[in-house]
Order: sequence, then C-alpha cells, then structure tokens
Amino acid sequence: MRRPGLGAALLMAVLMASTSGCMGLIAARESVEGLRDPAYEDFNNKKISIVHEFTTVTDYAVEYTNRSTFSVNEQTTEINVYFKATFELSRNLPPSFWDNESRYVRATLTDGEGMVQWEQDVSDDANPLEETLEPNPSFAKGEWVLEVKARGGGDNTVISVNDNFVIIVTVTNTCIQYPLVEDCF
Repeated sequence: MRRPGLGAALLMAVLMASTSGCMGLIAARESVEGLRDPAYEDFNNKKISIVHEFTTVTDYAVEYTNRSTFSVNEQTTEINVYFKATFELSRNLPPSFWDNESRYVRATLTDGEGMVQWEQDVSDDANPLEETLEPNPSFAKGEWVLEVKARGGGDNTVISVNDNFVIIVTVTNTCIQYPLVEDCF
C-alpha cells in the first residue's frame, strides 16, 4: 500500500533543499535578473582637446608642438574634428610687421595605418570648422595621432590681443549599457 503523504513530503524536501544555500542563491539571482531592464546599445564619447593661447610677442620665436594619441577599434563609429584659429595680434599689426610664415597652425590627424585622415594649415583666422569622419567601410584600427605645430604671439599690456587656436577631436564608440551600471562596456 502506498502512502500519498510520503511522496509529497519527499518532493517538498527536495524543493526546499534546492532553494537553500548556493543553489538557492542562483534561483534568487535569476529571479532578480528577470525583473531588471535589458541591456541596450549606447554611445561613449571620448574627447581630445588642444587649446592654446599665445600670450607674448616672444612666442613668435618658439614653435608650439603637441602630439596626442587615441585608440580606434571595431566599436568606433564616428570621429568628429572641431577646429578654430584666431590671429588677433597678427591682425592688429601692420602687414609688413609679420609675414604669413611667422604665424600658423598646422594640424594633422593620422590613422593607425599612417594615412592622413584630416589636416589644416592656416595662417589667417579660421572660423569654426567641423568635419565628421565616418568609417568607409571601417576605420583603420590602432593608434591614431593628432599632431599640431603652431606659432603666434600675444600682448596683454594695454589690451588683450592674443593669437589662439582650439582643436577638439571627439571619438564615438558603441558600447553595451547595463541598467544600474554607470560605465558603458
């Protein structure tokens, strides 16, 4: 003769044992994960900024140089370059005082394969220029180099007239954003 209560008690014992201890943590975690919103694709922007202002007339004698690098990989979807140059001091001096070779901003952005992807060479004011580089069909992977050489001057004695420039490179990467986690992976 079978006892129906013995089978039910045995089944209850197995269920209780599986929801306690380490096995119970797995079941509880799966339950909580089911309540959380799913991960989604997002964008992560990294900015490389070079901002420089020439403050003295003697700055004309020394060339400013800067070399910045950043990595490009398969998640990189877009690269934006913003460029602006203003030659205030040079504009306020007599034309014969400085030639165009005395003041300039020369900038190049070279990809991981050594190909120039963007460049500017100006010796007069350059209004804000923004250029978007897109993969065709993909970006060259590896370390990209932004190299800047510039010369200018400034004067802060009576009024502030300074040559200056701004270059901002924004690298946009796709990433997976998990709810309740601040970093994008």
